[in-house]
Amino acid sequence: MKTTAGIKLLAGVALTTFFSVAHAADFYAGKTITMVVGASSSGSYARYSNVLAKHMGKHIPGNPTIKVDFRGGGSGGLTAANFLDNAVPKDGLFFGITQQTIPLNQVLDPEKGNYDAGSWQWIGGISPVRNMLSLWHTAPAQTIEEAKKTEVKVGATGTSSPMFLVPHMMNEFLGTKFKIILGYDGISGTNLAMEQGEVQGRGASWLSVVQRTPQYIEKKLLKPIVVDAATRDPMIPNVPTLTEVAPDEATKQVFQLLSSASVIGRSYFFPNGVPGERVAIVRKAFMETMKDPDFLAAAKKGRVTVEPVSHEELAEAVAGLKKMPSNVVNRAKAALAKK
Repeated sequence: MKTTAGIKLLAGVALTTFFSVAHAADFYAGKTITMVVGASSSGSYARYSNVLAKHMGKHIPGNPTIKVDFRGGGSGGLTAANFLDNAVPKDGLFFGITQQTIPLNQVLDPEKGNYDAGSWQWIGGISPVRNMLSLWHTAPAQTIEEAKKTEVKVGATGTSSPMFLVPHMMNEFLGTKFKIILGYDGISGTNLAMEQGEVQGRGASWLSVVQRTPQYIEKKLLKPIVVDAATRDPMIPNVPTLTEVAPDEATKQVFQLLSSASVIGRSYFFPNGVPGERVAIVRKAFMETMKDPDFLAAAKKGRVTVEPVSHEELAEAVAGLKKMPSNVVNRAKAALAKK
């Protein structure tokens, strides 16, 4: 009798799960999903998000339309993080992306922003991101060692952005003299400032240079000097990582904390509260899109790197940030407090 009862219970659970998933699939029919992007409508985040929005809908049952809502890249996508956590309906019709330093900033500067990256329901990542710092060809310094002796102006969006974090932490731990000018509207605004002589360098990914301004590479106008990632960037293999230029083990640990955010990269999430069966459907659709020949062809044409990251890996990376040794976190916090 116990066995029979157990079989009936399992059958009931399976039936309930089936109807929940079927209902979630019906939910998306004829709907519009909004993808909130914590970046400007130009640059690499826009490029990744536009190609994903164009192709993922056909993998979601009901074939919903996906529209892109750009919220600007100020402070590393902080506006988008706050918006998704606090303003949108938690019905599965809103998901988004912020810049990869937003979960890191919750550990380093918990008072800034009103969001909880630890509660986000990750969908998946198109690719990790390796940030860098590069110098314009007319900058008074062209190496890290020269930047320890000469002030160099570099542009950034806001203090939560990797465009700020990398040069700031280099100032604090390596003794460089980067003067960080804040307030630029994404990569395009910073590029224009470099071309006009307002600043002499910028951060973000080297991929953003390849995609948006390949002439900088062809004409040798921009020189990368360091990469903020766990490993070197294959596109610029001769450029060292921050951990490689750390002068001692304690500094290396801080730089490892900073680079741990690189795996988050170009990754998308639902805020907490979205029904699990709807999250599961979109996660499945995302991974199917990563194998879609049409998506891959469009990604190649648009110079979008596809190195899929699973939702499990992303959740593990964010959880790992909160497990960092307190002495390392406190040292990084103290340095960030001097901004």
